[in-house]
Amino acid sequence: MPSIRAPSSKQITTLSVVVKCRPLTGKERQRSRDIVRVIDDKEVIILDPDLSKDYLERVQNRTKEKKYHFDYAFGPDSTNFDVYKTSISSKIAGVIQGLNATVFAYGSTGSGKTYTMVGTQHDPGLMVLSLHTIFDLIKLDDSSDDFEVTCSYLEVYNEVIYDLLEKSSGHLELREDPEQGTIVAGIRSIKVHSQTSSMIMFGIIGVSMPLSE
Repeated sequence: MPSIRAPSSKQITTLSVVVKCRPLTGKERQRSRDIVRVIDDKEVIILDPDLSKDYLERVQNRTKEKKYHFDYAFGPDSTNFDVYKTSISSKIAGVIQGLNATVFAYGSTGSGKTYTMVGTQHDPGLMVLSLHTIFDLIKLDDSSDDFEVTCSYLEVYNEVIYDLLEKSSGHLELREDPEQGTIVAGIRSIKVHSQTSSMIMFGIIGVSMPLSE
C-alpha cells in the first residue's frame, strides 16, 4: 500500500523523468542478448547492438554505448507498483493537499505505455494505483474539507485530442482559461465516488488492487 503522507517541501519537484525498461519479447529473447542495463536505479546504459562483434571486441571498443541519466530508472523485472511507490505516490498524496500533479507515459508503439498506465489484474497500472490512493486519503481525512472527485478520459494521438468518454465529440482543442489555465475545451467530466466507479467509467474494471498490497 503506498504511503498516504503528504509530501514534504523537500520532496516536491517541478518535474521528474522516470524510465521503465520493458521485458524482452519472444523474438528478442531468441537473440539471447539484452542490450539494456539499469545502474543504481538512475542510469540506463544502451550497449552496442552489433551482434557480429565478439565479446572482447565489444568490451574494448565501447564507442557505441550510450548512457542516460534519469530521476528514477527501473529494469524489466520491476512492477508498476515499484514505479508508483518510488516516484509517484507522494505526488498523488499532494493532490489532497491542493497541489497539482500530472503523470503521463511517453514512448513508441509497443513500448508499454498502456500496460504502465492501466496494467493487469496482477500488476495494476498507475491509473488504478492513483485512484486507490486518492479515495483512501479522502476516507482518512479528518479535516472539515469536502472533496469532489471528477474524471475525464482523453487520448492524444498524432497531436489530436480525443475524448474517450464522448467519442462522438470529434477532436478537441486546448484553450487558455483565465482561472484554470490551459484546459481541454469541451471535454466531458464525470463525478465519481469510489475507485470502482472510476474504473467502470474507464472500462478497466477487470483490473483490481492485489490483496497483498
